[in-house]
Amino acid sequence: MRRAFTMIEMLLAVLLVGVLTTVAVATFNAVSRGWQISTDYMDKMQRTDFALNQVVSGLRSMYYPHDGRQDDRYGFVLVNNGEGEDPDDSDLIEWSKTGSAIVGNKSAVADTVHRVQVMILEEGNHDFKDTIEVTGLYARQCPDVALRPKDNPDEIDFSFENDEMYQPVLISDGVVGFNCRVMKTAEKVEAKNDERAFEDEFAESNAVPYKVELTFRIADPEGRSYRSNTAPVMRIVRIPIHEQSLDGASTPGAEGGKDKGRDTRRGAK
Repeated sequence: MRRAFTMIEMLLAVLLVGVLTTVAVATFNAVSRGWQISTDYMDKMQRTDFALNQVVSGLRSMYYPHDGRQDDRYGFVLVNNGEGEDPDDSDLIEWSKTGSAIVGNKSAVADTVHRVQVMILEEGNHDFKDTIEVTGLYARQCPDVALRPKDNPDEIDFSFENDEMYQPVLISDGVVGFNCRVMKTAEKVEAKNDERAFEDEFAESNAVPYKVELTFRIADPEGRSYRSNTAPVMRIVRIPIHEQSLDGASTPGAEGGKDKGRDTRRGAK
């Protein structure tokens, strides 16, 4: 004679199946969520790495006139706003360059000398002609001083001070912070990768630094913390024309050059 399941046994079986199903669903959701977060983070990391490489290439193609004199129109500008943890305390840098880095191959200024600004802008920023739609790393570009119209009856400001003329272009979203430090001269080098050699200020607007340290900070996926509030990505760039900018005549990359820099740092927005 076969013995049937009791009601208690049936309830226990249903309960056990329910618990196993709940655990399985929770595990699947956790794994799926983790995969989505990792994918999102890696996507941001790749875009940030591309943007950082563009800025590095732009710094390496920095331009300075080889005419035996210093010119503050071609100097490197660093506006130090903080440690770069978020858009509000991120730095701004500005310099003259050649080539397609940052501006792109199709840009009208890619084959000429031009000036660029790199900064972090937050969603909703109204400082420019068009409102900023997404937080990220942005760049502005304007023609070299020598290429700007000589006849200017309307007295138009062709510099970056004219926020209506040069709209920022998004280089990469997901970047929420930017910090820049500089090693002013080769004489500052005390040891390889010596952190003390880098400074947050650069007052010599008619010269360019020896090295530039760039740190971008990536936004965490949907507020999830990755070790800290933001994840840093850093590069250090040696500027080839540093010596040339000190005396206006040295060969790019040559050691030496007399420091004649003036303490005339220019402001920038």
